Amino acid sequence: MFTQDHEARPLTLTLSEHAKKRSQQRSIPEAVIDLLLDFGYEAHLGGGVTSFSFCKRGWKIAAKHLGQKAKYFERYRSCYVVVAEDGTIITVAYCH
Repeated sequence: MFTQDHEARPLTLTLSEHAKKRSQQRSIPEAVIDLLLDFGYEAHLGGGVTSFSFCKRGWKIAAKHLGQKAKYFERYRSCYVVVAEDGTIITVAYCH
């Protein structure tokens, strides 16, 4: 499901119960989480925690990857995901 090509991170990431609940409450599909992990800007927050969010360049590449479907994902441009160093996705949310 969530695969990474980065050597420092585990190959498989798992959603925590909190992340599952928040993604459902906030109507953020797993496809968006995949896009964030693949094309999002990676920011190290300290304590082994990393966030992924779309910057202009990252969104442009993701939109190119999505093709005509990109217009349906436009509403998720302001999303971010937080990942622990053990490969657990901690939360998913919208930037305000």
